[in-house]
Amino acid sequence: FFSGIFGGGGDAPAAPASGPLADVRGLYLFGGVGCGKTFVMDVFYLCAPIEAGRKRRTHFHKFMHEVHMRLHGLRQAGEPADVERVADDIVEADGLMFCFDEFNVTDVGDAVILRGLFGRLWERGALVVTTSNRHPEDLYKNGIQRDLFVPCIKQIQEKCVVHDMDSETDHRLLSTASRAATDTYVIIDEANPKAAAEAALLERMHELVDGSLRFSADGAGLRKSYVYTQGRKIRVPKACKGVAFFTFADLCARPLGAADYLILARAFHTIIVHDIPLLSLERLPEVRRMITMIDVFYDHKVKVFASAAAEPFELWQDSATDTVQDEAFAFDRCASRLRDMQSEEYKGQRHAPPLPDENEAREVMGDDVHLLDQLRIVELSGEDLDQLWEHYDADGSDTIDKGELTMLLEDVSRLRSGHGNVPAAVVDEIFEQMDANGDLVISRGEFQRYCAASGISLWYL
Repeated sequence: FFSGIFGGGGDAPAAPASGPLADVRGLYLFGGVGCGKTFVMDVFYLCAPIEAGRKRRTHFHKFMHEVHMRLHGLRQAGEPADVERVADDIVEADGLMFCFDEFNVTDVGDAVILRGLFGRLWERGALVVTTSNRHPEDLYKNGIQRDLFVPCIKQIQEKCVVHDMDSETDHRLLSTASRAATDTYVIIDEANPKAAAEAALLERMHELVDGSLRFSADGAGLRKSYVYTQGRKIRVPKACKGVAFFTFADLCARPLGAADYLILARAFHTIIVHDIPLLSLERLPEVRRMITMIDVFYDHKVKVFASAAAEPFELWQDSATDTVQDEAFAFDRCASRLRDMQSEEYKGQRHAPPLPDENEAREVMGDDVHLLDQLRIVELSGEDLDQLWEHYDADGSDTIDKGELTMLLEDVSRLRSGHGNVPAAVVDEIFEQMDANGDLVISRGEFQRYCAASGISLWYL
Protein backbone atom coordinates (compact mmCIF):
# COMPACT_ATOMS: atom_id res chain seq x y z
CA PHE A 1 0.00 0.00 0.00
CA PHE A 2 2.59 2.54 1.10
CA SER A 3 4.98 2.19 -1.82
CA GLY A 4 2.06 2.27 -4.23
CA ILE A 5 0.74 5.50 -2.80
CA PHE A 6 4.09 7.26 -2.75
CA GLY A 7 5.49 5.58 -5.86
CA GLY A 8 8.47 3.24 -5.95
CA GLY A 9 9.53 0.23 -3.94
CA GLY A 10 10.86 -0.22 -0.45
CA ASP A 11 14.34 1.17 -1.31
CA ALA A 12 13.04 4.15 -3.26
CA PRO A 13 13.73 7.63 -1.89
CA ALA A 14 11.07 8.95 0.45
CA ALA A 15 8.53 11.39 -0.91
CA PRO A 16 9.23 15.01 -0.08
CA ALA A 17 7.94 16.09 3.31
CA SER A 18 5.87 18.85 1.80
CA GLY A 19 4.60 19.99 -1.58
CA PRO A 20 1.60 19.20 -3.80
CA LEU A 21 0.39 15.60 -3.87
CA ALA A 22 -1.92 16.06 -6.84
CA ASP A 23 -0.27 13.29 -8.87
CA VAL A 24 -0.46 10.75 -6.04
CA ARG A 25 -3.59 8.63 -5.85
CA GLY A 26 -5.13 8.21 -2.44
CA LEU A 27 -6.45 5.00 -0.94
CA TYR A 28 -10.01 3.91 -0.17
CA LEU A 29 -9.96 0.84 2.09
CA PHE A 30 -13.27 -0.97 2.51
CA GLY A 31 -14.40 -4.19 4.13
CA GLY A 32 -16.31 -5.70 7.02
CA VAL A 33 -15.82 -5.02 10.69
CA GLY A 34 -12.53 -5.95 12.30
CA CYS A 35 -10.65 -6.66 9.05
CA GLY A 36 -7.88 -4.19 9.87
CA LYS A 37 -8.83 -1.12 7.81
CA THR A 38 -8.25 1.40 10.59
CA PHE A 39 -5.06 -0.33 11.70
CA VAL A 40 -3.58 -0.09 8.19
CA MET A 41 -4.60 3.54 7.83
CA ASP A 42 -3.14 4.45 11.23
CA VAL A 43 0.17 2.77 10.42
CA PHE A 44 0.25 4.66 7.12
CA TYR A 45 -0.48 7.95 8.88
CA LEU A 46 2.35 7.42 11.36
CA CYS A 47 4.83 6.37 8.66
CA ALA A 48 3.91 8.85 5.93
CA PRO A 49 6.86 11.20 5.27
CA ILE A 50 4.78 14.34 5.73
CA GLU A 51 5.91 16.81 8.36
CA ALA A 52 3.92 17.11 11.58
CA GLY A 53 1.15 19.67 11.39
CA ARG A 54 0.69 19.17 7.65
CA LYS A 55 -1.30 15.95 7.87
CA ARG A 56 -4.49 15.09 9.72
CA ARG A 57 -6.14 11.90 10.92
CA THR A 58 -9.73 12.17 12.15
CA HIS A 59 -13.07 10.39 12.29
CA PHE A 60 -15.22 11.27 9.30
CA HIS A 61 -18.16 12.22 11.58
CA LYS A 62 -16.02 14.80 13.35
CA PHE A 63 -14.62 16.20 10.11
CA MET A 64 -18.07 16.72 8.61
CA HIS A 65 -19.29 18.30 11.85
CA GLU A 66 -16.44 20.79 11.56
CA VAL A 67 -17.30 21.53 7.94
CA HIS A 68 -20.94 22.21 8.81
CA MET A 69 -19.90 24.46 11.70
CA ARG A 70 -17.61 26.46 9.42
CA LEU A 71 -20.37 26.88 6.85
CA HIS A 72 -22.80 27.96 9.56
CA GLY A 73 -20.23 30.42 10.87
CA LEU A 74 -19.99 32.01 7.43
CA ARG A 75 -23.77 32.37 7.27
CA GLN A 76 -23.86 33.94 10.73
CA ALA A 77 -21.26 36.45 9.56
CA GLY A 78 -23.48 37.40 6.62
CA GLU A 79 -21.17 35.76 4.08
CA PRO A 80 -21.96 33.07 1.48
CA ALA A 81 -21.67 29.50 2.77
CA ASP A 82 -18.95 28.67 0.25
CA VAL A 83 -17.82 25.05 0.61
CA GLU A 84 -14.71 25.69 -1.53
CA ARG A 85 -13.66 28.46 0.84
CA VAL A 86 -14.09 26.06 3.76
CA ALA A 87 -11.95 23.47 1.94
CA ASP A 88 -9.27 26.11 1.37
CA ASP A 89 -9.33 27.06 5.06
CA ILE A 90 -8.96 23.40 6.08
CA VAL A 91 -5.99 22.92 3.74
CA GLU A 92 -4.32 26.04 5.13
CA ALA A 93 -4.86 24.79 8.68
CA ASP A 94 -4.14 21.07 8.30
CA GLY A 95 -2.02 20.55 5.21
CA LEU A 96 -2.54 18.28 2.23
CA MET A 97 -2.80 14.75 3.66
CA PHE A 98 -6.07 13.61 5.21
CA CYS A 99 -6.88 10.23 6.78
CA PHE A 100 -10.59 9.71 7.45
CA ASP A 101 -11.83 6.79 9.52
CA GLU A 102 -15.28 5.32 8.79
CA PHE A 103 -16.24 7.25 5.66
CA ASN A 104 -19.99 6.88 5.40
CA VAL A 105 -22.81 9.03 4.08
CA THR A 106 -26.25 8.79 5.68
CA ASP A 107 -27.19 12.48 5.82
CA VAL A 108 -28.48 14.45 2.85
CA GLY A 109 -26.66 17.52 4.12
CA ASP A 110 -23.34 15.69 3.83
CA ALA A 111 -24.26 14.21 0.47
CA VAL A 112 -25.03 17.61 -1.04
CA ILE A 113 -21.73 19.27 -0.08
CA LEU A 114 -19.26 16.39 -0.43
CA ARG A 115 -18.75 16.76 -4.18
CA GLY A 116 -17.71 20.39 -3.89
CA LEU A 117 -15.73 19.81 -0.70
CA PHE A 118 -13.64 16.88 -1.89
CA GLY A 119 -13.40 18.27 -5.38
CA ARG A 120 -11.74 21.37 -3.96
CA LEU A 121 -9.45 19.33 -1.69
CA TRP A 122 -8.23 17.34 -4.68
CA GLU A 123 -7.95 20.51 -6.78
CA ARG A 124 -5.62 21.88 -4.11
CA GLY A 125 -3.51 18.72 -4.41
CA ALA A 126 -4.68 16.89 -1.29
CA LEU A 127 -4.05 13.19 -0.67
CA VAL A 128 -7.04 11.38 0.86
CA VAL A 129 -6.79 8.00 2.59
CA THR A 130 -10.00 6.67 4.09
CA THR A 131 -11.67 3.58 5.52
CA SER A 132 -15.25 2.51 4.98
CA ASN A 133 -17.52 -0.48 5.37
CA ARG A 134 -18.89 0.04 1.87
CA HIS A 135 -17.59 0.05 -1.70
CA PRO A 136 -17.82 3.60 -3.10
CA GLU A 137 -20.67 2.60 -5.42
CA ASP A 138 -22.70 1.47 -2.40
CA LEU A 139 -22.32 4.74 -0.47
CA TYR A 140 -25.59 6.55 0.30
CA LYS A 141 -27.51 3.82 -1.48
CA ASN A 142 -31.24 4.66 -1.74
CA GLY A 143 -30.51 8.03 -0.12
CA ILE A 144 -32.53 11.19 -0.73
CA GLN A 145 -31.20 13.21 -3.70
CA ARG A 146 -28.49 10.60 -4.28
CA ASP A 147 -27.99 11.94 -7.80
CA LEU A 148 -26.23 14.93 -6.23
CA PHE A 149 -23.76 12.56 -4.59
CA VAL A 150 -23.04 10.27 -7.56
CA PRO A 151 -20.38 12.61 -9.05
CA CYS A 152 -18.51 12.38 -5.73
CA ILE A 153 -18.44 8.58 -6.07
CA LYS A 154 -16.82 8.95 -9.49
CA GLN A 155 -14.29 11.39 -8.03
CA ILE A 156 -13.38 8.91 -5.28
CA GLN A 157 -12.80 6.15 -7.82
CA GLU A 158 -10.64 8.43 -9.97
CA LYS A 159 -8.59 9.92 -7.15
CA CYS A 160 -8.19 6.85 -4.91
CA VAL A 161 -7.11 3.25 -5.26
CA VAL A 162 -10.16 1.29 -4.10
CA HIS A 163 -9.02 -1.79 -2.17
CA ASP A 164 -11.21 -4.52 -0.71
CA MET A 165 -9.89 -5.67 2.69
CA ASP A 166 -12.84 -7.86 3.50
CA SER A 167 -12.18 -10.86 5.71
CA GLU A 168 -14.27 -13.42 7.53
CA THR A 169 -12.20 -12.79 10.65
CA ASP A 170 -13.00 -9.95 13.05
CA HIS A 171 -9.56 -9.36 14.55
CA ARG A 172 -11.00 -7.30 17.39
CA LEU A 173 -12.82 -10.36 18.65
CA LEU A 174 -9.62 -12.42 18.69
CA SER A 175 -8.20 -10.14 21.36
CA THR A 176 -11.40 -9.74 23.39
CA ALA A 177 -12.96 -13.19 23.35
CA SER A 178 -10.94 -14.50 26.26
CA ARG A 179 -10.43 -11.24 28.14
CA ALA A 180 -13.75 -9.41 27.97
CA ALA A 181 -14.71 -8.14 31.42
CA THR A 182 -18.24 -9.29 32.24
CA ASP A 183 -18.64 -6.71 35.03
CA THR A 184 -18.70 -3.91 32.46
CA TYR A 185 -21.32 -5.43 30.15
CA VAL A 186 -24.30 -6.78 32.06
CA ILE A 187 -27.02 -8.88 30.42
CA ILE A 188 -30.58 -8.07 31.54
CA ASP A 189 -32.72 -11.19 31.85
CA GLU A 190 -35.04 -12.93 34.30
CA ALA A 191 -32.15 -13.88 36.55
CA ASN A 192 -30.73 -10.37 36.40
CA PRO A 193 -33.54 -7.80 36.06
CA LYS A 194 -33.09 -4.13 35.18
CA ALA A 195 -32.87 -2.98 38.78
CA ALA A 196 -30.08 -5.45 39.55
CA ALA A 197 -28.22 -4.49 36.36
CA GLU A 198 -28.49 -0.80 37.24
CA ALA A 199 -27.22 -1.49 40.75
CA ALA A 200 -24.23 -3.38 39.34
CA LEU A 201 -23.34 -0.51 37.01
CA LEU A 202 -23.71 2.08 39.79
CA GLU A 203 -21.35 0.02 41.91
CA ARG A 204 -18.81 0.06 39.07
CA MET A 205 -19.27 3.83 38.79
CA HIS A 206 -18.62 4.17 42.53
CA GLU A 207 -15.40 2.17 42.15
CA LEU A 208 -14.29 4.31 39.19
CA VAL A 209 -14.40 7.51 41.24
CA ASP A 210 -12.47 5.87 44.10
CA GLY A 211 -15.43 5.52 46.40
CA SER A 212 -16.14 9.25 46.27
CA LEU A 213 -17.86 10.60 49.35
CA ARG A 214 -20.18 12.49 47.00
CA PHE A 215 -22.43 9.45 46.67
CA SER A 216 -22.90 5.95 48.01
CA ALA A 217 -22.43 2.70 46.12
CA ASP A 218 -26.16 2.55 45.28
CA GLY A 219 -26.00 5.97 43.58
CA ALA A 220 -27.70 7.91 46.36
CA GLY A 221 -26.43 11.47 46.43
CA LEU A 222 -25.66 11.76 42.71
CA ARG A 223 -27.07 14.91 41.13
CA LYS A 224 -28.31 15.49 37.61
CA SER A 225 -26.03 17.54 35.39
CA TYR A 226 -26.12 19.34 32.07
CA VAL A 227 -23.71 19.59 29.17
CA TYR A 228 -24.30 22.56 26.88
CA THR A 229 -23.81 22.32 23.12
CA GLN A 230 -24.85 24.50 20.20
CA GLY A 231 -27.19 26.64 22.28
CA ARG A 232 -29.04 23.74 23.93
CA LYS A 233 -28.36 21.42 26.82
CA ILE A 234 -27.99 17.66 27.21
CA ARG A 235 -29.32 16.29 30.48
CA VAL A 236 -26.92 13.98 32.32
CA PRO A 237 -28.94 12.00 34.90
CA LYS A 238 -25.94 11.12 37.09
CA ALA A 239 -22.33 12.34 36.93
CA CYS A 240 -19.24 12.50 39.09
CA LYS A 241 -15.53 13.08 38.38
CA GLY A 242 -15.62 12.49 34.64
CA VAL A 243 -17.99 9.50 34.80
CA ALA A 244 -21.60 9.80 33.56
CA PHE A 245 -24.58 7.46 33.86
CA PHE A 246 -27.31 7.42 31.19
CA THR A 247 -30.07 5.13 30.05
CA PHE A 248 -30.17 4.08 26.41
CA ALA A 249 -33.29 6.24 26.02
CA ASP A 250 -31.41 9.30 27.32
CA LEU A 251 -28.80 8.97 24.58
CA CYS A 252 -30.58 7.37 21.64
CA ALA A 253 -34.33 7.97 21.94
CA ARG A 254 -33.82 11.73 22.01
CA PRO A 255 -32.81 13.75 18.91
CA LEU A 256 -29.05 13.79 19.49
CA GLY A 257 -26.39 13.76 16.79
CA ALA A 258 -22.65 13.44 16.28
CA ALA A 259 -22.04 16.96 17.63
CA ASP A 260 -23.75 16.06 20.90
CA TYR A 261 -21.80 12.83 21.31
CA LEU A 262 -18.55 14.71 20.64
CA ILE A 263 -19.38 17.10 23.50
CA LEU A 264 -20.05 14.13 25.81
CA ALA A 265 -16.78 12.51 24.70
CA ARG A 266 -15.02 15.71 25.70
CA ALA A 267 -16.75 16.03 29.08
CA PHE A 268 -16.53 12.40 30.30
CA HIS A 269 -13.83 9.73 30.13
CA THR A 270 -16.31 6.97 31.07
CA ILE A 271 -19.97 6.71 30.05
CA ILE A 272 -22.33 4.08 31.42
CA VAL A 273 -25.31 3.16 29.23
CA HIS A 274 -28.08 1.28 31.02
CA ASP A 275 -30.88 -0.77 29.45
CA ILE A 276 -29.96 -1.19 25.78
CA PRO A 277 -32.96 -3.01 24.25
CA LEU A 278 -33.22 -5.41 21.34
CA LEU A 279 -33.15 -3.35 18.15
CA SER A 280 -35.01 -3.64 14.87
CA LEU A 281 -36.40 -1.69 11.93
CA GLU A 282 -39.12 -0.27 14.17
CA ARG A 283 -36.42 1.54 16.17
CA LEU A 284 -34.34 2.68 13.22
CA PRO A 285 -33.71 6.27 14.46
CA GLU A 286 -32.42 4.89 17.76
CA VAL A 287 -30.23 2.36 15.94
CA ARG A 288 -28.68 5.10 13.83
CA ARG A 289 -27.97 7.23 16.90
CA MET A 290 -26.40 4.29 18.71
CA ILE A 291 -24.12 3.59 15.74
CA THR A 292 -23.01 7.23 15.64
CA MET A 293 -22.57 7.36 19.41
CA ILE A 294 -20.38 4.26 19.61
CA ASP A 295 -18.30 5.43 16.63
CA VAL A 296 -17.59 8.76 18.35
CA PHE A 297 -16.88 7.26 21.76
CA TYR A 298 -14.63 4.57 20.28
CA ASP A 299 -12.63 7.08 18.27
CA HIS A 300 -11.98 9.17 21.39
CA LYS A 301 -11.24 6.22 23.69
CA VAL A 302 -14.25 6.82 25.94
CA LYS A 303 -14.81 3.82 28.19
CA VAL A 304 -18.35 2.50 27.74
CA PHE A 305 -19.94 0.17 30.29
CA ALA A 306 -23.43 -1.10 29.55
CA SER A 307 -26.38 -3.25 30.46
CA ALA A 308 -28.35 -4.74 27.59
CA ALA A 309 -30.98 -7.25 26.58
CA ALA A 310 -28.40 -9.39 24.78
CA GLU A 311 -24.76 -9.69 23.78
CA PRO A 312 -23.68 -6.96 21.32
CA PHE A 313 -23.97 -9.10 18.18
CA GLU A 314 -27.42 -10.36 19.23
CA LEU A 315 -29.00 -6.93 19.76
CA TRP A 316 -29.93 -6.43 16.08
CA GLN A 317 -33.01 -8.53 15.34
CA ASP A 318 -33.79 -7.80 11.67
CA SER A 319 -32.25 -9.43 8.61
CA ALA A 320 -30.20 -7.23 6.29
CA THR A 321 -32.92 -6.35 3.76
CA ASP A 322 -32.37 -3.66 1.15
CA THR A 323 -34.30 -1.24 3.35
CA VAL A 324 -31.92 -1.54 6.28
CA GLN A 325 -28.79 -2.85 4.59
CA ASP A 326 -26.70 0.20 5.50
CA GLU A 327 -27.82 0.11 9.12
CA ALA A 328 -27.31 -3.65 9.48
CA PHE A 329 -23.85 -3.31 7.97
CA ALA A 330 -22.98 -0.41 10.25
CA PHE A 331 -24.44 -2.14 13.30
CA ASP A 332 -22.00 -5.01 12.84
CA ARG A 333 -19.23 -2.45 13.29
CA CYS A 334 -21.05 -0.96 16.27
CA ALA A 335 -21.41 -4.36 17.95
CA SER A 336 -17.78 -5.23 17.29
CA ARG A 337 -16.63 -1.96 18.83
CA LEU A 338 -18.96 -2.28 21.80
CA ARG A 339 -17.52 -5.73 22.43
CA ASP A 340 -13.96 -4.43 22.07
CA MET A 341 -14.72 -1.67 24.58
CA GLN A 342 -15.03 -4.32 27.29
CA SER A 343 -11.49 -5.60 26.74
CA GLU A 344 -8.63 -4.78 29.08
CA GLU A 345 -6.63 -3.53 26.08
CA TYR A 346 -9.25 -0.92 25.22
CA LYS A 347 -9.88 0.10 28.82
CA GLY A 348 -6.15 0.56 29.29
CA GLN A 349 -6.00 3.24 26.59
CA ARG A 350 -5.89 6.88 27.56
CA HIS A 351 -8.97 9.03 27.03
CA ALA A 352 -8.51 11.16 23.88
CA PRO A 353 -11.17 13.89 24.16
CA PRO A 354 -11.88 15.98 21.07
CA LEU A 355 -10.61 19.53 21.39
CA PRO A 356 -13.09 22.34 20.79
CA ASP A 357 -12.56 24.15 17.53
CA GLU A 358 -12.85 27.87 16.91
CA ASN A 359 -16.05 27.55 14.92
CA GLU A 360 -17.76 25.46 17.58
CA ALA A 361 -16.86 28.02 20.25
CA ARG A 362 -18.34 30.80 18.13
CA GLU A 363 -21.55 28.84 17.63
CA VAL A 364 -22.04 28.01 21.31
CA MET A 365 -20.96 31.26 22.92
CA GLY A 366 -21.14 33.98 20.29
CA ASP A 367 -18.31 36.33 19.44
CA ASP A 368 -18.04 37.64 23.02
CA VAL A 369 -16.48 34.54 24.52
CA HIS A 370 -17.71 33.94 28.05
CA LEU A 371 -15.45 31.22 29.41
CA LEU A 372 -17.43 30.45 32.53
CA ASP A 373 -20.54 29.74 30.52
CA GLN A 374 -18.69 26.89 28.77
CA LEU A 375 -18.66 24.91 31.99
CA ARG A 376 -22.34 24.67 32.78
CA ILE A 377 -22.10 20.95 33.41
CA VAL A 378 -23.09 20.57 37.06
CA GLU A 379 -25.76 22.33 39.12
CA LEU A 380 -23.64 23.54 42.03
CA SER A 381 -24.48 23.33 45.71
CA GLY A 382 -23.39 25.90 48.29
CA GLU A 383 -20.78 23.42 49.50
CA ASP A 384 -19.39 23.11 45.98
CA LEU A 385 -19.12 26.89 45.67
CA ASP A 386 -17.32 27.10 49.02
CA GLN A 387 -14.77 24.54 47.81
CA LEU A 388 -14.22 26.48 44.61
CA TRP A 389 -13.85 29.75 46.54
CA GLU A 390 -11.30 28.35 48.96
CA HIS A 391 -9.34 26.82 46.10
CA TYR A 392 -8.83 30.17 44.34
CA ASP A 393 -8.78 32.61 47.29
CA ALA A 394 -5.02 32.13 47.28
CA ASP A 395 -4.13 34.75 49.90
CA GLY A 396 -6.94 33.81 52.30
CA SER A 397 -8.34 37.35 52.31
CA ASP A 398 -11.92 36.16 51.80
CA THR A 399 -12.01 38.22 48.61
CA ILE A 400 -10.90 37.39 45.08
CA ASP A 401 -8.96 40.00 43.15
CA LYS A 402 -8.31 40.17 39.43
CA GLY A 403 -5.12 38.12 39.69
CA GLU A 404 -6.88 35.27 41.50
CA LEU A 405 -9.75 35.37 39.02
CA THR A 406 -7.20 35.17 36.21
CA MET A 407 -5.79 31.95 37.72
CA LEU A 408 -9.29 30.46 37.80
CA LEU A 409 -9.99 31.41 34.20
CA GLU A 410 -6.62 30.09 33.04
CA ASP A 411 -7.41 26.73 34.65
CA VAL A 412 -10.78 26.74 32.94
CA SER A 413 -9.14 27.50 29.59
CA ARG A 414 -6.54 24.75 29.98
CA LEU A 415 -9.20 22.17 30.67
CA ARG A 416 -11.61 23.25 27.97
CA SER A 417 -9.26 24.45 25.20
CA GLY A 418 -5.89 22.90 25.97
CA HIS A 419 -4.13 26.20 26.73
CA GLY A 420 -4.04 28.83 29.48
CA ASN A 421 -4.24 31.90 27.28
CA VAL A 422 -7.09 34.14 28.50
CA PRO A 423 -7.24 37.61 26.91
CA ALA A 424 -7.19 40.48 29.38
CA ALA A 425 -10.44 41.78 27.90
CA VAL A 426 -12.18 38.54 28.89
CA VAL A 427 -10.84 38.73 32.45
CA ASP A 428 -11.95 42.38 32.70
CA GLU A 429 -15.45 41.58 31.42
CA ILE A 430 -16.03 38.70 33.83
CA PHE A 431 -14.50 40.58 36.77
CA GLU A 432 -16.83 43.52 36.11
CA GLN A 433 -19.85 41.21 36.01
CA MET A 434 -18.87 39.50 39.27
CA ASP A 435 -17.99 42.73 41.11
CA ALA A 436 -21.61 43.81 41.52
CA ASN A 437 -20.91 46.70 43.93
CA GLY A 438 -17.88 48.01 42.02
CA ASP A 439 -15.41 47.94 44.93
CA LEU A 440 -12.70 46.28 42.76
CA VAL A 441 -12.74 42.99 44.66
CA ILE A 442 -15.14 40.05 44.51
CA SER A 443 -16.78 39.04 47.76
CA ARG A 444 -17.81 35.48 48.58
CA GLY A 445 -21.47 36.41 48.16
CA GLU A 446 -20.88 38.03 44.77
CA PHE A 447 -18.89 35.00 43.66
CA GLN A 448 -21.54 32.53 44.79
CA ARG A 449 -24.42 34.45 43.21
CA TYR A 450 -22.59 34.76 39.91
CA CYS A 451 -21.44 31.13 39.80
CA ALA A 452 -24.86 29.81 40.78
CA ALA A 453 -26.32 31.72 37.84
CA SER A 454 -23.58 31.01 35.29
CA GLY A 455 -22.65 27.50 36.40
CA ILE A 456 -18.99 26.61 36.86
CA SER A 457 -18.26 22.89 36.95
CA LEU A 458 -16.28 21.23 39.72
CA TRP A 459 -15.83 17.92 37.90
CA TYR A 460 -12.16 18.67 37.22
CA LEU A 461 -11.11 19.56 40.79
